[in-house]
Amino acid sequence: MNIKKYIKEDITKDEALELFKIKGSKLMELFSVANEIRSIYCGNDLDRCTITNAKSGLCSENCKFCAQSSFYDTGIETYPLKDTRKLHEEYIGADKAGSSKFGIVTSGRVIKKGTKDFEDIKKFIEEANNKEEKVDLCVSIGLLNKEELLELQSIGLKRIHSNLQTSVNAYKKLVADTHEIHDRIETIKLAKEIGLDVCSGGIIGLGETWEDRIDMAFTLKDLNVDSIPINILTPIKGTPLGEMELLDIDEILKTIAIYRIINKNKNIRIAAGRETRLKDFMGMAFMAGANGMLVGGYLTTKGRSLEDDVKFADDIKKLWEQCIN
Repeated sequence: MNIKKYIKEDITKDEALELFKIKGSKLMELFSVANEIRSIYCGNDLDRCTITNAKSGLCSENCKFCAQSSFYDTGIETYPLKDTRKLHEEYIGADKAGSSKFGIVTSGRVIKKGTKDFEDIKKFIEEANNKEEKVDLCVSIGLLNKEELLELQSIGLKRIHSNLQTSVNAYKKLVADTHEIHDRIETIKLAKEIGLDVCSGGIIGLGETWEDRIDMAFTLKDLNVDSIPINILTPIKGTPLGEMELLDIDEILKTIAIYRIINKNKNIRIAAGRETRLKDFMGMAFMAGANGMLVGGYLTTKGRSLEDDVKFADDIKKLWEQCIN
C-alpha cells in the first residue's frame, strides 16, 4: 500500500479500513505520513484548550460511559452552575496556561433559553468579551436549537462543542437511548449554518468496531467540524462500561493517524485518557497527526499539572520544527 499518496489525495472509507490492518515497521511509515500531513495543513502550532465542568452530575441522559448520568452511582461531586465569578477565575487560568479556547461544559440534555442558567451563561460570555484576556469562548451546553444558537452568537460566542461520541450506527448501542445521535448532528448543522465554529469528536475504546471509528471520522468530515477531540475511554466504576478492556497503545496511535489522514486540515485534539493510557508514549500522539490537546483536567477526572503540559507543548513544537528543518 502506498500510504504517501494520501498526503495529497483524499482517502476513501475502504482505504481507511485497509490502514487499520497495518502492523510492524509499516506503522512508523503511517505515523510519519500523518505527521507530514499535520505539518502541511496545520503548521507547527500545538493548540491548547481548557474546559470547566461548569455544572456537574444529575444528568437525565444515560450515556453508558458517563460518570455524570443520574442512572448510575459513581460517587462524583454534583453541583449547580458555577457563578460567573468562579468561571472568570478559571477563564483567567486558561489564559495563563496559553490556551486558545475556554470551554464551558454542563451536564444535562440542554440549557434552555429562558432559564436562569442560560441567562447566567450569557452574562459570563458578555463579561468575558469585555476583559483583557483574549481566550475564545466555547460552550458545550447540550442540544441547542437555532434560536438559542443565534442568541449566543449575537453576544459574541464563536464556537460550540457537541461530541458525536461514536458512529451513527453504534450510537444507540454504545452511548444513549434517551436521545438520538441525529439530535446532536442537527445542532452541529445549525451551528455551521449560522457561521459558528464547531468542536466535535468522540471516545474510542467504547467497544466500537474499526468500521464505527472510521464512520465517525467521515461523518465529522462531512459535517466540516473545525476541531476533533479524541478521548480515550477511562472506564468508570458504576457505569455499564466500568469494566471495559483498555485499548492498546498502538491502536490509539493508529486511530489518531488515520483521523489525520481523513481530516487533513482540522485540529485533532487529544483529550481525556491521554495521560492514563498513553503515559510515556504521549509524545507519540503528536508525531502521529495530533496538533492539539486539552490541558488543566477534564470533567470528572484530573489531568497533569498545567506546568507540565505547558513544558510538554513547548517541547513538542521544538521537535516539530527540528523535524521539518
